[in-house]
Amino acid sequence: MKKKYSYMTVIFLLAAGGACVAQSDQPSLGDLAKQHRQEKKVVKVLTNDDVATVSPETPAQAAKSDNSPSSALTASEAVKSPEKTKDAATNASAPKDPPQVAELKQKLTSYKEEQEGWKRTAKKYEDLLATETSEFRRQTYEEALQGDKRNVEIFQNKIDQAQADLAKAEKSSSASH
Repeated sequence: MKKKYSYMTVIFLLAAGGACVAQSDQPSLGDLAKQHRQEKKVVKVLTNDDVATVSPETPAQAAKSDNSPSSALTASEAVKSPEKTKDAATNASAPKDPPQVAELKQKLTSYKEEQEGWKRTAKKYEDLLATETSEFRRQTYEEALQGDKRNVEIFQNKIDQAQADLAKAEKSSSASH
């Protein structure tokens, strides 16, 4: 009988020792909480690169998005303006131009289209301001209008610089011929 009890005692001690060893491998609940606090979630900081920017509509986009008669008329007038006709004529002669001149002409056309888009959105805000009675909306429209006017000025500066660069490039390319 003593053998039986001694075997049972040995088996009990081995089982209890195995349970103790198995418990020591697992971290305690307190350790898990500390580890979780240390692994704080990364906060994403949004920058202007992450957020889509709004650019003004080109005349073709404005005609597609607005089906109202006044906006369609404005878009068709913009296409028929002498400036656009002149740009189309210069684009027709683009293959004869050196690459630098052609690139500057394309840039200049792009700047003019962007500026026209900002002018259109500024006009929309002016129209909204004329009829708005809510002070909050008036302030919002006024801020948007000021931003659009700044953008018109910025693009005017870019247009002026591009025209000066184009004049230099055309002069240097005609001198080399």
